[in-house]
Amino acid sequence: MSHADILCITLSTWDGPKRVRHNLMREYAKRGHRVIFVEVWLTWIKLFRGSVYWKAAVNVFREPRLTEEGIYVAAMPPLLPGGEWIKFINELNWSIVEWWLRLFVLRKIPLKSPRLFLFAHTAARLVGKFNESVSIYFCNDPFKQIFEFKSAHANLGRLEDELTARVDVVFAVSEKLVEERKKFNPNTFLIPHAADIELFQKAMDGSLAIPADLAACPKPVFGHIGVLNNRIDVDLLRELSRLMPQASFVLIGPVIEVMPQFRQQLDSLKSCGNIFFLGNKEEETLPSYLAGIDVCIVPYVWNDFTKYIKANAKFYQAVASGRPVVSTIGPADFDEEIVMTAKTPGQFVDALHKALGMKSEKYLQKRRAVSALHTYSARVDEIEKVIGSFKR
Repeated sequence: MSHADILCITLSTWDGPKRVRHNLMREYAKRGHRVIFVEVWLTWIKLFRGSVYWKAAVNVFREPRLTEEGIYVAAMPPLLPGGEWIKFINELNWSIVEWWLRLFVLRKIPLKSPRLFLFAHTAARLVGKFNESVSIYFCNDPFKQIFEFKSAHANLGRLEDELTARVDVVFAVSEKLVEERKKFNPNTFLIPHAADIELFQKAMDGSLAIPADLAACPKPVFGHIGVLNNRIDVDLLRELSRLMPQASFVLIGPVIEVMPQFRQQLDSLKSCGNIFFLGNKEEETLPSYLAGIDVCIVPYVWNDFTKYIKANAKFYQAVASGRPVVSTIGPADFDEEIVMTAKTPGQFVDALHKALGMKSEKYLQKRRAVSALHTYSARVDEIEKVIGSFKR
């Protein structure tokens, strides 16, 4: 495989929670590709908050920083507000990003016919601007549905459809997303989520010390690790707390991407005596937390957003750690030794009790075997197979 340069455009920060875009680029860098990861760190909201952010704004014009993984990270200028509603503003934003890349990034780190990976669902304006060898849209969420203001949904849908049609190849993380994107580009392929198996299998070796904040929680411990946003079924957790007062329900991860009203709903769970918020944790510490969890839970609501989720990265991390999983959303194509699906509080309680009996070596071996098929290395192999067979 040739070590093609990669220009990856995202709407994330590099130092935030590690998601599919971060992990795929890590795998490419590991394989010898030169990767520029364009992040959104600075926003106009931050600039309005004070001079500390204005001082940090000079980073936009500095040379991209090099991470320990060998990835160049460049912080794009703040996007003008309103692009979600008005196409002209969106076009202007990405025109500014294009010229910023030319003047302040690619002059310092010139790329030769790079692959253009777009994780930004409104960035059709960038396609064809960098003499790219192939343009790729990686769709990992139903972006229109998750945007909080419904008045922007129609425009966001048009922008994403335009991007889908304009790129050479589209990858999506679930069958439902593939089905929708394929309406606008026949070169649309499924690339599910995955996990860093080598890291998370450490939870099975028995040598990890359980962190003090988790060790203080009474057993059994049922835990969710991941971003806490409006996917979380607050009512379900409250009812599980009531039905299983002897158990601990542990939530590990940052509270982000939520409206104040939902944050208040989450905070209301703190009044339950057996629901514990342990906060965000560094990725390398997560196997220690998983080692102290008896069953991993995915307590998501079923709505217009979660119906697009098949299995997220946190699911594969849990399987790699050897933990049984109980989830409201499946996935349905694994047997119950890997994941049990429960829709109601009663079903969830029954599944949790059953899962507590699935912790022997027989079950661990099966989870090891399943998780070995869902690595980021395997996902990049799948991507490379598609790209290798693609002809413009």
